[in-house]
Amino acid sequence: MRLPRVRSMVQRNLACRPVPCVAVRAVAPSAMSSRRPLSAAPRRPERRQLLRATAPALVALLAWRMPPAVAGEHESRRVLIIHSFGRDFAPFDAVIAAFRRELASGADAPVVFLETALDAGRPIGADEQRAFVAYLGARFATPAPDLIVTSGAPAAQFALRHRQALFPDVPFLLTAIDARFVPRAALGRRDIAVANRLDLARAFEAMLSVRPETDTIAVVLGATPLERNWRREIERDTAFLAGRVRFVWLDNLSLAQMNERIAALPPSGAVFYGLLVVDAAGVPHERMDALAELRRAAKVPIFSLFETEIGRGVVGGPTWSQSRVGHDAARAVLHSWSAPAPAQPVVLTHEMERAVYDWRELQRWRIDEARLPPGSEIRYRETSIWVAHRSEIAAAAAVIAAQAALIGALLLQRARRRRAEQAARTLGGRLITAHEDEGRRLARELHDDITQRLAGVALEAAALQRLADPATRAAAEQRIGAELGQLSRDVHALSYRLHPSVIDDLGLGEALRIECDRAARRGAVDVRFDGDAAAGAARGPGALGLYRVAQEALRNALRHAQPRHVRVELRTEEGGTRLAVADDGCGFDLAAPREQASLGLASMRERISLLGGTLDVHSRRGAGTTVSAWVPMAQAAPS
Repeated sequence: MRLPRVRSMVQRNLACRPVPCVAVRAVAPSAMSSRRPLSAAPRRPERRQLLRATAPALVALLAWRMPPAVAGEHESRRVLIIHSFGRDFAPFDAVIAAFRRELASGADAPVVFLETALDAGRPIGADEQRAFVAYLGARFATPAPDLIVTSGAPAAQFALRHRQALFPDVPFLLTAIDARFVPRAALGRRDIAVANRLDLARAFEAMLSVRPETDTIAVVLGATPLERNWRREIERDTAFLAGRVRFVWLDNLSLAQMNERIAALPPSGAVFYGLLVVDAAGVPHERMDALAELRRAAKVPIFSLFETEIGRGVVGGPTWSQSRVGHDAARAVLHSWSAPAPAQPVVLTHEMERAVYDWRELQRWRIDEARLPPGSEIRYRETSIWVAHRSEIAAAAAVIAAQAALIGALLLQRARRRRAEQAARTLGGRLITAHEDEGRRLARELHDDITQRLAGVALEAAALQRLADPATRAAAEQRIGAELGQLSRDVHALSYRLHPSVIDDLGLGEALRIECDRAARRGAVDVRFDGDAAAGAARGPGALGLYRVAQEALRNALRHAQPRHVRVELRTEEGGTRLAVADDGCGFDLAAPREQASLGLASMRERISLLGGTLDVHSRRGAGTTVSAWVPMAQAAPS
């Protein structure tokens, strides 16, 4: 039962709105009879009439439960690709691959690609052409394709010649074809041609510019009609090189013979790899495999026009970008599908791209990069280790530098610690020696001077009782009093040298003034003191440390410098107290080596360091010496 009859029957019997229909599979009578149960009785006319009356209602009920079909839900576009030689035949395959990829990703509906090959590598007679046309009609006419794409000049010429017999209303896209082979007169207004223009003269000029010594060029071509046409085109476009270059044509040889001829070329020769579909022996060749054989046999550089062969053994030159042609062809088709039909065919022509060269082949044939055309691109350049692994090398260098700096700092710290330990041991030994010397000196002064004088006073006091003469007795008492007074002064001076109590009583300023007066009397030198009140009132360990520095500096100046003037200054400065002792004596060279380190200078540095201050000594021969010490205010503050 046909679907329109089912729909009309449902409308008449049930008086309802049209409903979607379902397909009912027809069952052959023999199949129905074979499924009849063994116990079934013969059908009665009443039952048959009942089934006929209820069948439309059952079909309508089933159709009512089905969801409505959406018109064009699974519509797709059919694209028929006719190859000249085969689907994977270079250099046309790169164009079609880019076209398929771009068209499928940019179309608003699924694209079904149908592909066939003309096999134009050999002559095709009229009978075979008619048979192929019949095959295409039977294979792809139902449903008709939305677009016919031809790859290469032979496929384009064949499809346009048989257009009326094939698909007269289907638009054509001609691609992977040179502009000189586009049959413009045969194009329809909905047709598109995306062609390339191979500038042969520019290609051969580039060969001679990068290799000026070239005087022989072997041209690799096959024996198909298309390749014979290309020989005529090359001969015409390179006529300007007559007399400069000798051309060796290899289109009448097999591939093995081509290898022999190329291997025998002189060092000043070169090879131009044109098109090799079928050689003169009738053997078809895959382009990249043939190029690999030629490269193994060649002792001279090989040049080509196709971008996909850069990196496969050719030097390079001005190139034809197959991927760009395929991309632009797909863009043109997508635009035609979304735009109104144009009034005339669209013909897009691609010029050759900028020159591209393989760096490895340039190195192999010792071609100077300075000879390359301006703006040339060099690929496959071997990058240096620094360029290829710059970040890793920089990170490793940073780690090594950090480790070296750390190791250097540790070694420097160890050297400083060893020097400090050695200096501390030396200073400790000298301090012990100085302490012992000072003890012996005090013991000698007490024993040889104070004790002897006290013993003398005691003897005179004992003898005083035996003196009866009043005058003699008075003279003895006077001598005893004078000696006791001198002893008191000497003991006081000794006590002052051991610890100046005047600092605790009157402050640092008064103690320094007294010391300056004593030094001036002792050395007959002009010693002056200048200090402010805040610094002069300082007491405590800091004041004692500055006082000892002043004592040592004055002693060194009077003993070694032979000065005429010495100036002692005491100032409050930078949160602490600064003492400066400057003389105009002979001075000395701080950098000059000494036979023995100065204990006085070492003791001054040690005192100030323990107080948390700084000590600076500036001296120059003939310009005097300045000793400057600074301690924090907390150390010099009054107690």
